[in-house]
Amino acid sequence: MLQLCISQSVSTTPYTFKGTGIRVYTLEEALYHTYHYWRESVEEFLCDEIMTWVSDLGHYHLLSRLTEIKTQDPLSRRMLAFLSIIEYFNPAELAKLKSELTLWEHRLEWEKLKDRADHLVSQGEPIKALPLYRRALMYEQNAALLNNIAIANMKLANFKEAVVLLEKARKLQPNNMNITLHYIEAAILSEDYESAKATLDEVESQDTKLSLDTKVLSLRGLLAYHQKNYTTALDYFTKAGDTNMISDTYQQMRQYDDALAALGPSDHSQKAEIYASYGQHHIPQAISHLKQAIAQAPPGDALLWTKLAKYYRKNHDWQRANEAISHALPTRNPIILLENARIKKGLGRMRDYQAGLSNVLLALKERYRESE
Repeated sequence: MLQLCISQSVSTTPYTFKGTGIRVYTLEEALYHTYHYWRESVEEFLCDEIMTWVSDLGHYHLLSRLTEIKTQDPLSRRMLAFLSIIEYFNPAELAKLKSELTLWEHRLEWEKLKDRADHLVSQGEPIKALPLYRRALMYEQNAALLNNIAIANMKLANFKEAVVLLEKARKLQPNNMNITLHYIEAAILSEDYESAKATLDEVESQDTKLSLDTKVLSLRGLLAYHQKNYTTALDYFTKAGDTNMISDTYQQMRQYDDALAALGPSDHSQKAEIYASYGQHHIPQAISHLKQAIAQAPPGDALLWTKLAKYYRKNHDWQRANEAISHALPTRNPIILLENARIKKGLGRMRDYQAGLSNVLLALKERYRESE
């Protein structure tokens, strides 16, 4: 059934949801976002910024109702009332969400926080997950929670912090092999090779069959790799069947043909990086493979588009670089913003370049605040 939009004029002022980075221009879009991303929206859908934005859209008649909804408890009642502020969702859709919200509310507070943080990590936003994990730790300290916050820190290259967290997790669950293997990885990446080797030896001494386990073999390879013992690393990675690390090791040895040969026919993103490592004259091949990687990836992979823009920039094809980076915008990711600024400089658009650098600094400050 055709449904008329409550806003009868085009809005040029979006609201950007902090939990997802998604921009919305109408109240209907805000409702749609809250319904489909309710975990990311639980602390935001009735915030002061949303209220101001609704007012700016001209929906003054809804403000008193939204203010009243904001005082309601529990969360399920508050969110369902918000989603019912206009006739947008049908009763079946709201009933389905109510069931999900009710189950979620019955969980312990630390589990809810962990659930939201885990989801953010799975979406490639570990920095946004850290504050939620820290709040969860205020309610409960268990091995699973400590393990997951350690993984989030590892994704942010906070390896020493990850080691400390995993040491605590191991004390709580000393026989948890998954946690132990994560600890070994964190120790290697934090350059504590002695502890990593000692723990690997301990693991294998407890069960000799583990010496053939692919994860253990990969960790042995990783330990050798970071100690620049590439021949030994290759041996372990080959036994583990870890083609990506085999390729990466060959790259470190500057054996680029072997690095390419180690990859499968569909590993276009890795192949692009190898061709880029060859030097400037192989950038066109890197671009070709990255285009194929983008075609295979889910729509809107901002980091792949950014890498393509970078390769075009290195090839001095500024117009195509600008077109590629546009697929990654708008964003608050400092890496993407920096690449955009570099491209604008190459195009001679110095005002946009200066504005781009300012956006990079603002994004870095935002990320720092989010991680606190």
